[in-house]
Amino acid sequence: MSPKVLEPAEAVRFGKTLGNPVRYAHQVMNASLWLAQANILKAIATSKRVAVKACHASGKTFVAALAVLWWISRFKDGIAVTTAPTWLQVERLIWGEIHKAIARGRLRYPVPNQTELELGLGNYAIGLSTNEADRFQGFHEGHVLIVLDEAPGVRPPIYDAIEGIRAGGDVRVLAQGNPVIASGAFYEAHTTQRQSWTTFTISAFDTPNLLSLIPGGKVNGYTDEQLVAFLAELSEDELDRNERPYLTTRRWVWEKWHEWGQHHNPLWDARVMGRFPKQAADMLFPLMYLEQAATKAIDKRKRHRPAAGIDVAGPGEDETVLTIREGSNVIEQHCFNDPDPRGKVLRALQPWKMRDILVNVDSVGLGYYFAKHIEDHGYTVNRINVGVSSNDPERFVNLKSELHWALRERFEDGMVNGEMVMHMDDDRIISQLASIKYKHDSRGRVVVESKKELAKRGVKSPDRAESLMLAFAGEQRGGTGVALV
Repeated sequence: MSPKVLEPAEAVRFGKTLGNPVRYAHQVMNASLWLAQANILKAIATSKRVAVKACHASGKTFVAALAVLWWISRFKDGIAVTTAPTWLQVERLIWGEIHKAIARGRLRYPVPNQTELELGLGNYAIGLSTNEADRFQGFHEGHVLIVLDEAPGVRPPIYDAIEGIRAGGDVRVLAQGNPVIASGAFYEAHTTQRQSWTTFTISAFDTPNLLSLIPGGKVNGYTDEQLVAFLAELSEDELDRNERPYLTTRRWVWEKWHEWGQHHNPLWDARVMGRFPKQAADMLFPLMYLEQAATKAIDKRKRHRPAAGIDVAGPGEDETVLTIREGSNVIEQHCFNDPDPRGKVLRALQPWKMRDILVNVDSVGLGYYFAKHIEDHGYTVNRINVGVSSNDPERFVNLKSELHWALRERFEDGMVNGEMVMHMDDDRIISQLASIKYKHDSRGRVVVESKKELAKRGVKSPDRAESLMLAFAGEQRGGTGVALV
């Protein structure tokens, strides 16, 4: 099926419009672009490689969708290939935007499949999610546009395969994402290889909802604290007033400053300011390992005995959190604010009972009675007191430090597959993990900061992070400690 046949006058007008991606976006697709979006489209039309590091909700995925549609409309032999670290990202993010753009536009495109749109022989757009570089072979002919969404998480062999495609033909590359990982090809595009890329950086304060607050409309020259001070001057009504509410909002930035920014959480740099985070040496879980785990899909090749970790909160305190994992796969995480969530926890555990799930419970305080209640319902329960001595007292000051360090090593070794739990719009688990610090005592032993120490820094209790840590703790050895499995 071909695009709608237009009247001659319209066909001529649209034909001229297709030469200019910004005009195409406005006149054909009824899109209202802000400055950075227009500049990105212009760059794709004139540059071989474009890299965009940006904050959350900057509209970068929408402009990528427009670029795909413009490319295959502009060239009769145009091919657009989109990819991302996971299939869910390919399907829901950029292809979700492609579907919506077609529905709003003035041209009647063929109804696209889930992640494929064909205009004619050798003229199409397709979405791929794969770690197999050879699937990117065969795109050498014609005009080719390759879009890497959430580019920091795309595996190195894919970048290598794309370089092979670029060896011949008219090939353009658009790589974009939150700058969460300060290494790899996307990082190099903005640093060591910057001379061969056209690069953009979009912070929340560059977007229309916040830029209007900055005198002169220029963000450069202000510190983060000075930029946030402009938000502090607003009334509650003004905080909720946004010129484009679908982009980064004033209130979201204000909230994230208090959650992340003032506590030096690297998520503030990556997801608000659009810059690569400077990872502090005393951060227990480097953000790059957390983000890599968040894009790792479930490994179904081997079945393991399931295990759960429960971090128990008292009435009115934080969250009681249940995390379930199987081998390296983090399957579920349930969070409860109820004064007594034992019934809800048992219901969440029920589907796993026949597989003899091991339930690790923080047994300090109320956790002791919580663990007994679960045990009374026929589950194998492992009571863990993280305050006791470590199994390796020469390396760790207590069991809490040992278990946290073991989880850190799992992240470093790529032994946490967290897509089902960690890759969510609600990024509190990553935020909590990224906020935990450690140090060495006078004997050189690892000491992970306590909840009280976190509270002194103004950081809320990392209940979700600690539940994950408990889920990766194993059975007791003769009552002396906990072994990792």
